[in-house]
Amino acid sequence: MTNPQSYLAPMPVRGRIQRAQPRGLPIVNLGYNELPHGPSPAVRAALAGAGDQANRYGSPFADGRFAWGLLTDEFGLDPDRILCGNGSEDLLDVIARVFARPGDEVLISAFGYIQFALVANRQGATLVKAPERNLTTDPMALLAAVTPRTKVLFLANPNNPTGTMLPVPALEALVDAIPGHVVVVLDLAYGEFAGKGYCDAVHGLAEARDNVVVTRTFSKAYGLAGVRVGWACAPAWMVPHLYAARAMGPVNALAQGAARVALAETDFLQARIDEVVSERARVTGVLTQYGVEVTPSHTNFLLVRPSGDDPATTEALVEYLFDEAGIVVNRTREAGLESWMRFSLGLPAQNDLLIATVARFLTPSP
Repeated sequence: MTNPQSYLAPMPVRGRIQRAQPRGLPIVNLGYNELPHGPSPAVRAALAGAGDQANRYGSPFADGRFAWGLLTDEFGLDPDRILCGNGSEDLLDVIARVFARPGDEVLISAFGYIQFALVANRQGATLVKAPERNLTTDPMALLAAVTPRTKVLFLANPNNPTGTMLPVPALEALVDAIPGHVVVVLDLAYGEFAGKGYCDAVHGLAEARDNVVVTRTFSKAYGLAGVRVGWACAPAWMVPHLYAARAMGPVNALAQGAARVALAETDFLQARIDEVVSERARVTGVLTQYGVEVTPSHTNFLLVRPSGDDPATTEALVEYLFDEAGIVVNRTREAGLESWMRFSLGLPAQNDLLIATVARFLTPSP
């Protein structure tokens, strides 16, 4: 019997440790770039309150006071340019559905966010990867890869999984040089960890251009990965087209309630960002002293390798972290990153555990 025909090419799934922790230790999951803190008391209360109304849809377009009020007040953006989604990944998919088709090209940096490859695949578009320099986006390489078939350029800045980013002047020069027929999507999922000034500058360079979209999320700095809220700021002419491609009511009522409260807790948010940035510098410094190579990160995670271009040693460390300490990290098995691993910054005690375990792996007792 002939099987049904799939129109999507299968994509590899990253391998993660699935077995039980051999020593019965609690699991410390640092593999998903999540914030280590739980929701604030106010966000917990908002989730509980929204749960009492779970029989209601909430705002059907996640607009109203949520998007057009709180979001625009906080970021000073034109409400006619705001679009919300079920996480920023949802909006990346929407953008691809509007602008890319089979035969078109979707351009990304060589080690760009894996979701970019997924959305290109869903559209049957050709994925084009431009080379990087020192695990950082190379604007000239991106420009050289643009063709008349290029329809979308996805650029995560700061990038996942490398953690690196382009400074604003380089980003602005790139945007200015990209032909007008290409939609440029600047993904600021980790922007808060790069600083408010950086995010404001990115929104500023997008505001005057008719082909630039900025995507944001509540999953990272706001610590709401489990409820899925994302938003985009797009040219006003583009928004109705994006609405036509997205689901009805993509942000559920519980997520809307949590995001409203989280958005207002600016001091709480900044305190958590400050802790992550401080831990990022501390962990980087200590690991570097042990001879671990650490990419310069502007995010809440680090990309590291313990022994140069040696995937076997990195794989052994991934297993050792789990077996000896219950720590789960991310294997970066993309071509060219096989010798690297990535982990999100946890609470200080969790980071101490990771450092101590790496040290034992690198300097075993005689």
